Amino acid sequence: MYALADIWYQSVRHLRTQLRMPVWIFVNLFQPMVWLVLFTQVFKSLSDMPGLGGVSYLTFLAPGIVVMTVLFGSAWAGMGLLRDIDMGILSKMLATPVSRVSIILSRVFASMVVLVVQALIILLVAVIMGVDIAAGIPGVLLIIVLVSLLGLGFAAFSNGLAITLKRMEPLIGIINFVALPTVFMSSTMMAPDLLPGWLDTVRHFNPVDYAVVGVRGLVLTGYVWSDLWRSLTVLSGWAALGALFGLLMFRRKGE
Repeated sequence: MYALADIWYQSVRHLRTQLRMPVWIFVNLFQPMVWLVLFTQVFKSLSDMPGLGGVSYLTFLAPGIVVMTVLFGSAWAGMGLLRDIDMGILSKMLATPVSRVSIILSRVFASMVVLVVQALIILLVAVIMGVDIAAGIPGVLLIIVLVSLLGLGFAAFSNGLAITLKRMEPLIGIINFVALPTVFMSSTMMAPDLLPGWLDTVRHFNPVDYAVVGVRGLVLTGYVWSDLWRSLTVLSGWAALGALFGLLMFRRKGE
């Protein structure tokens, strides 16, 4: 019970901190907007390719942009922890009776609140541009669940790396090394049928692809439960693995 209260109060504190940096939120929101508006226009002719199922490239790519928004935002979640380490805030927190678990989980949950709002904004813009969500409002709720599970895993991993490395430079290098390649090693940009054979095999081991497949299915065709259950299962495992990593690293390196 006390741990839940600690998570709540610390999450509110992290949210207030992020709201004091509106430029950072705007930049994280502006970049996926560029992908959504410009990238879909540049590659508009791809909608004529047979692997896209006859839908516009905007409709095909929009679910991937929603996933990318959460992926990139959650991958940088550990930067806030590094700031607290440098300012001595973390050491002061450790001197209090606050639950150790809550220190990591509150950061992860606060990051996800902001990212879910950003994902909903991207989804709203996509609808305004002409994207129809086949699954309707309940499908939007499932989209939130899918991207939240993906983001929870990446945010927890990012915080675990931050507490382990304790330096900004190696964390930035690892994030850049991992985040963008996981997008290209998935069906975010292109239909699975149009990917090279080796890449089509690799994507089955990529949690980002399961999020894209689940969200895209809800947008294009509605409730394909075989794909949804597979995505929910894999992403739940990914979120649990990330949380375990973050908590173990904090226990080993944060004390």
